[in-house]
Amino acid sequence: MNISLGNKEKSGGTRERVVRLLMRHPHTIETLADELAVTKNAVRAQMALLQREGLVEVQGEVKGTRRPAALYGIVAGADVHFSKAYPVVLSHMVNVLTKRLPLKEFKIVMKDVGKDIADSVPRQAGTARERVEGAVTFLKSLGSHAELSEEDGKLVIVGHGCPLSMAVTVNERSCLAMESFLNRITGLPVKEHCNHSERPSCRFEIAMPRGERKPFDQNKHQKST
Repeated sequence: MNISLGNKEKSGGTRERVVRLLMRHPHTIETLADELAVTKNAVRAQMALLQREGLVEVQGEVKGTRRPAALYGIVAGADVHFSKAYPVVLSHMVNVLTKRLPLKEFKIVMKDVGKDIADSVPRQAGTARERVEGAVTFLKSLGSHAELSEEDGKLVIVGHGCPLSMAVTVNERSCLAMESFLNRITGLPVKEHCNHSERPSCRFEIAMPRGERKPFDQNKHQKST
């Protein structure tokens, strides 16, 4: 397994440079502009985006010539958002597990990982559809570009891309973790049908209880055929 980490540190744009300074300690708009040699408006634009994303917050103020200036810092726990280490560590960990564990045990481990993740978040309530919708919302909070649809009495979660792509590339059975997670958090039968090509993408089919399935539309079926 070869993973390119790159040898040159990219300078990046204003956003990345702002983040680097804020990770050291809080700054005001003015001190950021001075250190980056950009305009205050350029810094304000980046700060507004970072605040909307929940990554930066006001953490105090300092005295100014006219009025106090806000001190901005990284939200506690948000620094992991900027880390590139997690996918690399995960993929290597999956690689080691693949080599050391028999296939049956590897599958058990992946399913246990999914259950453990599900047990760490509030259990979804409501109808089957509402529980699945809640699970999709959680997946989106993890960075998954997931969409929900219904096909032949099944709810289908389709992800454009894969948030675990580096791990899945190493061992496609890594998807079992998300299958197990969805099963546990929704209480419904879930089957993984993901695309395991060079560019993995997610697909999970969830069987709906008979009482919640939409009536079969014969006219619609005839039109489609």
